[in-house]
Amino acid sequence: MNAQVKNALESALLAALVFAVCLWLVLSAEDSGSAVRAIFGGMGMGVGYIAHIAYVGVGLHRAGRSVWPWTVAMVLLPGVSVVAMVLLSSAAGEAPESP
Repeated sequence: MNAQVKNALESALLAALVFAVCLWLVLSAEDSGSAVRAIFGGMGMGVGYIAHIAYVGVGLHRAGRSVWPWTVAMVLLPGVSVVAMVLLSSAAGEAPESP
């Protein structure tokens, strides 16, 4: 796998993990009056989602694919990012690594 594409995919997975942890923090609140937890959880979810889309876009760009159609699709349908990451990981595994 191309090292640059691999790094972008790993960063995208880490950003998705940040999103998931913040979502868990918001949903697992024991008291409904925890405004600070909800605010920071929501901010973390937003940052994680934007970073995930950005890193998948970087991976697409480094793999030589068009970025904008995939980015629009990822914003409209969040499951498209999984398809893009699988496509990148399978295509990068077949391509020879550049020097």
